[in-house]
Amino acid sequence: MEIRELTKYIDNVLCIRANILWEKQLMSRSYYYDLTSEQNVIKVIRRSAPNHPAMIAYDSIPYTYRLRIEEIFGDPRKEASKIRLSDYLRHDQNAKNYFDDYTYGEGLRLSEKAKNKYLAQVMVLNAIAEILETRIYKRRGVGKGIDPWPNIAKAVHQVNTDALPHSLPQNPVSLRRKYERYHRKDMNNYKSLVHKNHGNTNPEKVNDTAKLWLINRWADQVNKVPGIYELWQEYNSQSKDKGWKVLETEDTIRNFLFKEDIQSYWYGHRYGTLKAKEKFTLHHTTKLPTMRDSLWYSDGTKLNMYYQDSRGKMCTTNVYEVMDAYSEVFLGCHISDKEDYEAKYMAYKAAAVYAKHRPFQTNYDNQGEHKNAKNKSFLNKLARLSISTQPYNGKSKTIESAFGRFQMKFLKKHWFFTGQNITATTEESKARMEFILANQKSLPTLEEVKAIYYQERQLWNEAPRLQGEADRRIDLYLNSTNPETPQLSVLDMVDLFWITRTIPVPYKPGGLSFTEKGSTYEYLVYQSPGVLDAKFHRDNQDKKFIVRFDPEDMTLIYLYEQTPLGMRLVTAAETKIDIARGRQEITPEQEAFRLQVASANKATRIEMRDRMVAIQKEFGTRPEDYGLNSTTLKGIENRRSQKSKTPKVEIIKKKSDVSDDIAGYNKLLSNMTADMDDEMDLYNSY
Repeated sequence: MEIRELTKYIDNVLCIRANILWEKQLMSRSYYYDLTSEQNVIKVIRRSAPNHPAMIAYDSIPYTYRLRIEEIFGDPRKEASKIRLSDYLRHDQNAKNYFDDYTYGEGLRLSEKAKNKYLAQVMVLNAIAEILETRIYKRRGVGKGIDPWPNIAKAVHQVNTDALPHSLPQNPVSLRRKYERYHRKDMNNYKSLVHKNHGNTNPEKVNDTAKLWLINRWADQVNKVPGIYELWQEYNSQSKDKGWKVLETEDTIRNFLFKEDIQSYWYGHRYGTLKAKEKFTLHHTTKLPTMRDSLWYSDGTKLNMYYQDSRGKMCTTNVYEVMDAYSEVFLGCHISDKEDYEAKYMAYKAAAVYAKHRPFQTNYDNQGEHKNAKNKSFLNKLARLSISTQPYNGKSKTIESAFGRFQMKFLKKHWFFTGQNITATTEESKARMEFILANQKSLPTLEEVKAIYYQERQLWNEAPRLQGEADRRIDLYLNSTNPETPQLSVLDMVDLFWITRTIPVPYKPGGLSFTEKGSTYEYLVYQSPGVLDAKFHRDNQDKKFIVRFDPEDMTLIYLYEQTPLGMRLVTAAETKIDIARGRQEITPEQEAFRLQVASANKATRIEMRDRMVAIQKEFGTRPEDYGLNSTTLKGIENRRSQKSKTPKVEIIKKKSDVSDDIAGYNKLLSNMTADMDDEMDLYNSY
């Protein structure tokens, strides 16, 4: 063991480890304790602690023992004349905090390697300061006028850079200059240690104005620069006029533009906003629902099969699909040329009929027809939550992934498959246009394509959701329950999917009639199948009703009335039964209805007359109360015996020889012509 490993300066005192005295059998431990505690000869500078032996002042050791130490290890005072930085290295927490928080450029932080290097330099420079400021250095014989920096530089060079990667200069002059910049104004200047070009990986410099020009030029969408090489040539061609440094290599521009924090400036302009969105925005990790009807997705897309129209022209159409996110079951769809309100309405209606439950949440895109208030109101009534997905964000809609798999596994097998959308690039995703064009006249009709599509949808629903799974999609759906999605009642379906006419419709003697899309529909309110509700028919003449109807089934409508509290359901009405005029063509059902209506009409007339007569009797206002006769219900009752008070009727009877009833009177009137006016005046004069 060398003497330098045993000695150390503590508080400007040269010390040596106490344990070498008894370990080298220079003196006994008991005698050592006697010299330190009782006789107070040997000065203990630092008492022992775990892993830290006691240190004693070397000059306090009796002379004879110092000689024996020097015989064994050498003179520690000679070794002490050599500068040992290891004795003065201290950790600087302030420096660590400074470099942890230090940023450069656009908020970049120092790497761990750089921080370790700068912290090592701080420890060495602080050690140098302690050496220069202590009396120890002067006691080693370095007098005034003697340059200490050669020895200090030598000591710095001997520091183990693996443990302390300081990278300080070995040249005494350079080292002193570095030290003086660091200890400027008696303060530790941590900033002076960081190189001003830290982080610049390319020796060629581009000033801030040139950087903005490069970003702008690379992002130009109209006058697009072909590549980095062309941009480098263009840059250098303008450098002289703009006062920029000519760049020797295109790598300088490439390194700058493709820095992680620079790409976001130009990426969207160069490659498109969707590409930039995919690259620079956070992608959520989401979990699909665990029960049916928790979430319904809907979306419109091209129905990927060609057909020929009535003129033999090759065409395509669209389909709007509604899918259960849990099971991937296609619940409802509508095929049409437009992705409009009607397409979405009909698809959701088909889904509701199929599911017989409300969905908890619907997700749909918010483009085109989907933005109108009518659309949003309909979806808000259907589900507890109705949310529009972000546009141009296919990852947020599971239905797009499912439909892509449906296309490739089910629709693709048909020779008139159109291929997937334009973003699909594999050969398997493309249409066999050469074969399709060669057989254009054999393309199916639109109705045939619809039938094929519905069949493939059913096969999709009856297939396993994932390859290798035993459960079919439809089984997953039907075997699942969702306690928060109630069943849909008939009135729910009316409220959700039936169309409400904005103009009220009056109820007339012929029933209720309105025209929809060029067709006229007539309805009656029935008490039971084939039996007219005569009371409703009597009590609601000329009353106006708000009508709701299903455009797919016009046989049944619902009548509502507007009240201060909103729309109130009154009753349902069904298609009016028409009666054939010719007895030859009348059906048993029509004849039964005719007889029932005739009976109901007589009963209605009698009830109306008797109800009013009862009121007149109470107030004494019947014709009989005035000495006159009440009229009979013609066609129902016999004529009541009464004294004639009207000679005019007698004259008509004699003149026309018709029966004494209102029908005869009406017959006479119908046979009169204009030249009989004088005769009528004669009759009226009686």
